[in-house]
Amino acid sequence: MRKEIDLSSPKLLINRELSWLEFNRRVLQEAEDETNPLLERLKFLAIFFTNLDEFFMIRVAGLKQQISAGINRPSPDGLTPKEQLKKVSSKTKNLLKSVETQFRKLIRELKNNSIYFHRYDKLNKSLKKIADKYFYEFVYPVLTPLAVDITHPFPHLSNLSFNVIVEIYEEELKFGLVPVPKNLPRFIKLKEDDNEVHYVLLEDLIIHNIESLFPEQNIAKVATMRITRDADIVIQEDEADDLLEEVEKGIRKRRFGKPVRLEINGCSEYMVNFLKDELELKEEDIFSLNIPLNLSDLWNVYETIDRPELKFPIYTPFYPGAFNIDIFSALKMKDFILFHPYESIDPVVELVEEAAEDPNVLAIKQTLYRVGKNSPIVEALKKAAQNGKEVVAVVEIKARFDEESNITWAKQLEEEGVHVVYGIPGLKTHAKLLMIVRREDDTLKRYVHIGTGNYNVSTAKIYSDVGFLTTDPVIGEDVSKLFNVITGYFHPPELSKIYMSPVTLKKKVLHLIEREAKAGKEGRIVAKMNSLVDPEVIRALYRASQKGVKIDLIVRGICCLRPGIEGVSENIKVISIVGKYLEHARIFYFKNGGDEEIYISSADWMPRNFHRRIETMVSIENPELKSFLKEILEIQLKDTAKVRILTPTGDYVRPEERDFNSQEYFERWIREVKV
Repeated sequence: MRKEIDLSSPKLLINRELSWLEFNRRVLQEAEDETNPLLERLKFLAIFFTNLDEFFMIRVAGLKQQISAGINRPSPDGLTPKEQLKKVSSKTKNLLKSVETQFRKLIRELKNNSIYFHRYDKLNKSLKKIADKYFYEFVYPVLTPLAVDITHPFPHLSNLSFNVIVEIYEEELKFGLVPVPKNLPRFIKLKEDDNEVHYVLLEDLIIHNIESLFPEQNIAKVATMRITRDADIVIQEDEADDLLEEVEKGIRKRRFGKPVRLEINGCSEYMVNFLKDELELKEEDIFSLNIPLNLSDLWNVYETIDRPELKFPIYTPFYPGAFNIDIFSALKMKDFILFHPYESIDPVVELVEEAAEDPNVLAIKQTLYRVGKNSPIVEALKKAAQNGKEVVAVVEIKARFDEESNITWAKQLEEEGVHVVYGIPGLKTHAKLLMIVRREDDTLKRYVHIGTGNYNVSTAKIYSDVGFLTTDPVIGEDVSKLFNVITGYFHPPELSKIYMSPVTLKKKVLHLIEREAKAGKEGRIVAKMNSLVDPEVIRALYRASQKGVKIDLIVRGICCLRPGIEGVSENIKVISIVGKYLEHARIFYFKNGGDEEIYISSADWMPRNFHRRIETMVSIENPELKSFLKEILEIQLKDTAKVRILTPTGDYVRPEERDFNSQEYFERWIREVKV
């Protein structure tokens, strides 16, 4: 008789932070993938470093906070904060070794394509002349050399500040610092003609001219260093008199968070020890690279080089022909699913714009999480308020790293007469909801959009999401109740077709999984999401697998579930797709004994989404739309080109044959199925 397996064992879970690092490894693999265009590979390298910055500012900073507070409670996978920090440091350093190799390879390949990254001392005479002129005209006037000695204490260096550090030898060693200006191009374009582009690094110009900044000093060593600080904003909402003001204070405090990482290039041992003492860091917090630091700036190179043959072909999102007539008329006829970026987000934007001008529209209510710059939706909401309509915007000003942007346009909306609400204390409003109330034939009709992604026209071109447009009166009533509990005093609403966090969503997910478990080998689950972390949900999936349910999980990022363990998860397969577009949709399929159910949601299966956010999940009941969503899942499960398969150890492997790219297929497919 087989011994019963304890599904609560920490050994059955993958550590969240290490799983995230594996996700960033997959991003790095896209930089390594020679089937990707050369400049796209450069962009993936920039994304890798941007991701890593955020990881250290938030996740690593969180581990350090726990250690400082004396918290030794292990994570669900059994690792204490100290153990996690040690493993994170080791894994990051191994990843950076791969990055160094890849960066050098990319530089060689760029050179073969007439894109040159020069060291100053390797410039020819004419390029040196250009570089010197640029330095003295544009760089030198804005530089600030800082002495560090007995009379000049070590200066405060803000979060992500990038600096040249100078070791000066006199009777005793002393230091100088030169902050690298953020408002100048990092990669300076010296020349561009005859399809050739020549760059030199800003810090290389500064280093070459360092004696002009520290004249008559005996300079022994010049290097670069970069500091990452704790950037998580902690807000005591229950104690805050004004949430907006409290968030603004938090943004300012970010500059002064505790250091959590030091990146160095070319530093002497004396420099390292000096910085380590000044910043109160440990060896595991120091990351030495033999390539330029701060390579997230490669984004600028990607954006400023006009070489279409070295980038992905430009894709124009499909505009559904059904919306060529009046959008309100189209929605009265039937429900729609829009699949971005393969389908345009323009119908959603146009819906809000038309509502702003339509004299029959009485009210517009919308949640706004990350809308980006120059948002046409924000402009439409302003116009609607100017036209005397009742306009409500639920603005999540705690959306991490978008707080300043959100505060700016929240204030603009208020100035135009929009009712701006900042949500519910203690809960982020992450649900993607739009409701338009329109007078029609002496009745009021609700037009509703429920999405998996943000109302952001820029990211809608690169994030893969789905949005549901409906005039279903029951769903309309549910959305009305949701807005009322968000803008008023929160109490759990009784909803008919929508499930919400933190009230019913997790309970519903567990019920759906357990129902499939009862069906045993006849059960089937396919779930697509960004992250799978919640231990209770993972254990439910394990139990379903033990009963014989076939489970396919499409998890782009963090996955703490271990698939393929005998007696536990041998019926579970986990894949991750990382490619041209960022997989962002949450789509859940349950066989339900043949009476199939499909849901879309704003929520990943994580504790924060279930317990600390306002999220929604809605069942798609229209047979045509259900079939469409099911086919999306089936196509992604066939991917071999951009898929990685999770192993029980937490590693990801790629198929030997890589001949089917689901994202490229979708670009063609959408025009066939939506004719």
